[in-house]
Amino acid sequence: MTRSLSIIIVSYNTRDYLRGCLTSLERYRSTQPFEVVVVDNASTDGSVEMVLDEFPEARLVPRITNAGYGVALNIGVDVASGQLLMFLNPDIEVTEGSVDHLCRFVADHERAGVVGPRLLLADGSPQASAKHFCSTTRLVLEASRLPLLLPRKIRGRLLLGTYFDQSETRHVSWVSGACHVVPRAVWEDVGRLTEETFCGFDDYDYCFRARAKGYQVWIDAQSTMTHHCSVAVRDRWTEWEVEQVAIHNTYVVLGSHWPRWKVRSYLMAEIATYVSELVRIRVAPGGEPSQREYARRLRRRVALLDALLIGRQRPIRRFGAVGLDG
Repeated sequence: MTRSLSIIIVSYNTRDYLRGCLTSLERYRSTQPFEVVVVDNASTDGSVEMVLDEFPEARLVPRITNAGYGVALNIGVDVASGQLLMFLNPDIEVTEGSVDHLCRFVADHERAGVVGPRLLLADGSPQASAKHFCSTTRLVLEASRLPLLLPRKIRGRLLLGTYFDQSETRHVSWVSGACHVVPRAVWEDVGRLTEETFCGFDDYDYCFRARAKGYQVWIDAQSTMTHHCSVAVRDRWTEWEVEQVAIHNTYVVLGSHWPRWKVRSYLMAEIATYVSELVRIRVAPGGEPSQREYARRLRRRVALLDALLIGRQRPIRRFGAVGLDG
């Protein structure tokens, strides 16, 4: 049976959060016909059994291996029937009216290619989910701390990210893939989610490709959802491994968008930014444990970025925890 909306969730060992996500979709049901497709990436925590027992209306696609988020999401789209696609992380909880508002927003904006809601963390604070694309100039400017001289509202509008409180509906470069709403026609034009990264930065890549095709990317601040944020990767990897995944994914994606010289320029700017931060910490008074831990993380980042810059390492595609440096 064809539905107008397909909600696709990729899960991996997030049973309790997945239950919360599915419960919120039941509690705050969309007023339009919809289906829920859950693609399970070989969970071992009883996620499959929970969906079968507690949410029999959901369409479950169990996988025997975990080949990554992009692979699973693309499979979910293949089996879905909706003309509007909503991609939800399993650690999202929708709120009253949020699903319908996003759907109406897409219907009211002809060139909308990707739309995301305002995301709140579990403590109620806004998540920095609307951002600009990577830019060497912006990276250096932010490292200089000069934007802090600007009024807060202007700073937020210009720089987005952590400077922006996500309370304004507007065009942006990219929005967090914790929730994306994409018309089926856009999906067919832009193409499938990248399978080059195991998980992460695929949202940046998709929004980049959508904008390159002439579509708009929006944050709809009137639609709010709660995001418990990265629970699957936190349980799978150590904090440093999560950082390594993020760094490698960034350069896998940037390498597919930019010429090599531009990627190297950005790499050098990142290294310079972290080195300058290390110098600032070194000359700052104090030396609390939190500062020392922060400095250790920065030194690790510099070492990894330096290895990527000089070619001792290449951005690793589609890797799991095995093979990451300690």
